Amino acid sequence: MGKTNPVANVFIDTNILKFSAVKKHVYRTKKTTVNWGGTEFEVEYHEPHTVNDLHKIKNEVQKRDAVFLSMLAHAGISEWLNFYIHREVDLETWGLPGMASPSGRFFGCTLREVPDPVPPQSRIILGGNKKFKEHILDFVCSIKHPRFIELTKMTGAYQGASKPLNLNQALDAYHIWCAESAEMDYFLTMDYKLQKVVRRSKVETSVKVVTPDQLVRLVIPKFGFLGAIKFMWNGYKFAKLRIGFDEGKGWT
Repeated sequence: MGKTNPVANVFIDTNILKFSAVKKHVYRTKKTTVNWGGTEFEVEYHEPHTVNDLHKIKNEVQKRDAVFLSMLAHAGISEWLNFYIHREVDLETWGLPGMASPSGRFFGCTLREVPDPVPPQSRIILGGNKKFKEHILDFVCSIKHPRFIELTKMTGAYQGASKPLNLNQALDAYHIWCAESAEMDYFLTMDYKLQKVVRRSKVETSVKVVTPDQLVRLVIPKFGFLGAIKFMWNGYKFAKLRIGFDEGKGWT
């Protein structure tokens, strides 16, 4: 079967990178008894251990979407889909724990970068007597573009002309703005509250905000009959290897 062009361009939210970092290398505390000079002592030591963060997810909907991420990454590796981020997404991951995962960033799928929605301006991200998040808040509050202001109202970041933006919602607005400007087809997120807010807002956006499960259902028919079968089988094998592992000893 001949290869077709990618069927969609997808911008991924920061939480997608977080939930795709499923494999963790940690040290587990163990106790053992040693004999030293004829006297026995109980001592602690630490051994390498591999954990699967999927086991920590209690919400079944969230767990299902986390499982689908690896299949979507396979679709990107197989060039059925193109995935994009903005460097602001990378900056957000700096403050998230556990991002240095052996799973690889988005399971090793290539992530292209979209340009800034407006010509880049100088900004400070570190230094001085401000925290990292304070610099980010300064950046988003300094943006006066009409479209960005509209999107801050859509996401709930706007709190009035005399008040600063709500940081998390302002970053959501900025990411959606990046996706719009780059003419993305989909905005992939596991922030279910954001999706509901966007759906209910009177402000419309050209990019469709979807969860992993929704994206899989939307794009599979575009692969064609044989392409869909091939994707489901190979995607399952790809996912089973990367997220189906059991917790165990050693770092693999």
